[in-house]
Amino acid sequence: MKLLALALAAAVLLLTAGTIWLGARVREDTVVAHPYEEGLAYGHHHEAAEAECDLGAGPCTRRLGDLELTLEVTPRPPRAMSELAVSGRLAREGAPVEGAEVVLSFAMAGMSMGENLARLAGGGGGRYDGKAILVRCHSGRRDWVVTAWVRAGGEERRADYALRLGD
Repeated sequence: MKLLALALAAAVLLLTAGTIWLGARVREDTVVAHPYEEGLAYGHHHEAAEAECDLGAGPCTRRLGDLELTLEVTPRPPRAMSELAVSGRLAREGAPVEGAEVVLSFAMAGMSMGENLARLAGGGGGRYDGKAILVRCHSGRRDWVVTAWVRAGGEERRADYALRLGD
């Protein structure tokens, strides 16, 4: 009986040592020094968009090279888990731009909220419209970054917009 207990203890000790050795060989470096303080980000790292214009409060305009894109989100204030209407006006030197592809990506800076895209359909006169639904963040955050990707004339351009949800 003592021999069986000794063999079992030796097997457990060897298994533990093997696990530690294997873990040390396949260890990966930490992506960020303090993941819980810095937040975990997957995919694109979004910086907070310019604070002076918040899509949650009203229309915002950004320059994308030689183009200008004005986005608007309704209803105001926008709320999580509710359908939002998103409209855009695309212009070059004040003239409407037709036939562009406009895709919006909704994300939170420093936090993975899953992929959330809205493709805006052309409505004539440089107007593009679509719908989006933003999930409620379990941490209670309401600050989003909307990245507009515009493909026009064979070129792709991008601009970030701040969006703060209501309570």
